Amino acid sequence: MAYAGSRTVNVGMWLLPDDEDAFDLALRMAFPATAWQCGQPGAPGLHPIHLHESLATAMRCGSRGVQAFLHLPIGARPPDGVTLADGVTVPDGPPVAAAFELWRSCRRHELDNTYCDHDPGYRHAAGGAYFDVGWLDVRWFEDEVGADTHQLLLQQARAIRSVLVAATRPARIKNQFGKPLTGYRIGHAALTMVSTTGIRLGRPGTERFTLT
Repeated sequence: MAYAGSRTVNVGMWLLPDDEDAFDLALRMAFPATAWQCGQPGAPGLHPIHLHESLATAMRCGSRGVQAFLHLPIGARPPDGVTLADGVTVPDGPPVAAAFELWRSCRRHELDNTYCDHDPGYRHAAGGAYFDVGWLDVRWFEDEVGADTHQLLLQQARAIRSVLVAATRPARIKNQFGKPLTGYRIGHAALTMVSTTGIRLGRPGTERFTLT
């Protein structure tokens, strides 16, 4: 949701880990200083938070990763309390002014909405499964970051979204009444999986979608 005075970039997508890796590789080619902060559950300070060299290692940090953060501007100094994972050098950029959140797409159990990770050997209990949408989003307030930083954030946010668009394809889907839904992206590995298994796609709410 965009708030008055905020600048927001928000993309819904269905990605498998292979798609995340492809996006991350393309992103690091465009921005070599890219680093991802892991996102651990619970209150601040409950778990150690690290800055990782790749999206995959950030997602693997701790137990079951479902989200990671990309600091803006690219190469920004990490906030207090964030330590460096092995192989990561201290960024020497300006302070963090905003952060993209990548919320991972995941399989869920239809009846009780329980989470299922990407282990191909996992089997749901009786009942249907669906592939829940993930998100890549960022928001900042122009009057809080200043004009120069705002322009830099806007430029980088648009470039990052463009990298995601180039690494994915439009999700051509319809709901149970045949109405199409537009504006979402799907990774190549995710598209193959959905096409092969017939798993339905989901987003917040009870509406489910299939490929057209």
